[in-house]
Amino acid sequence: MWSALKSPLLISTHLRDLSPSAFTILNNPAVIAINQDPLGRSAVQIRRDINVKKDEYGMGEAQVWSGHLASGDQVVIFLNAADEDLDLEASLIEIFYHEGPNGHAAQVKETWNVYDLWGDRMDDGLAQRILSASSSSEANKLLKKANWYNSTEIPYSQGLKDLDSRLLGKKVQTIRPGGSLKVTVRRHSAEMFRLISENNKNLKRYNYVNDEL
Repeated sequence: MWSALKSPLLISTHLRDLSPSAFTILNNPAVIAINQDPLGRSAVQIRRDINVKKDEYGMGEAQVWSGHLASGDQVVIFLNAADEDLDLEASLIEIFYHEGPNGHAAQVKETWNVYDLWGDRMDDGLAQRILSASSSSEANKLLKKANWYNSTEIPYSQGLKDLDSRLLGKKVQTIRPGGSLKVTVRRHSAEMFRLISENNKNLKRYNYVNDEL
C-alpha cells in the first residue's frame, strides 16, 4: 500500500538490522516502480467489504484498490484484512471505473496482461547473504550477480520506458475484454498487480525481443 499511495520511501532502521523477509519486501523493484511512476498519481479504493470473517477483536475487511500509471498501465491491489483466506475478484469495469464516464472506460474493451509484482521477489536465502556480507562491495557483487535492478545506474523512469522485466513482475494471466481479475489472497496479506494492455506497442516489442532470446 505504501507504494501505490506514493508514500515517501523512508525506513527508520539500519539495513543490516532487517530480517531477510523484510529486506525482500523493501527492495522489490517491481513494487518500488509503482511508487516512482512518473505520473505520481495515488491508487484509490474502489471497493470495501466488511462482510468477512472477523478476528478475535471483531476486526476484518477486504479492499480493492486501483490506480492509473504514466504508461497507460494500471496497478491493482487486493487487500485481505479478514481472518481467513479469500477469493477476491474485480471486473475491468470496476478497475477502470475512474478512467471513464459512468464506469464505461475504453480500457474495458481491451485485453490486459497481468503481472504479479511479488512474483519475482528476492528469495530469503539471497537476502540473508546480502545482509551478512562483510562489506558493501561484497553485497554489491551479490546484487549484480543476481541481476538485481540498480536505480542508480538506470532511473526508474527510464526502466519503465524500456519495459525492463525487473520492474514488471511475473506474468500470471490475461484478462479478455469485459473480463475480471480473480485471485486468492491469504489472510492478513495483499496481492499487487500491474496490468499492461496488449495494445501497448512497447509491450509487443518487449515480447518479441524476449521470444527471440
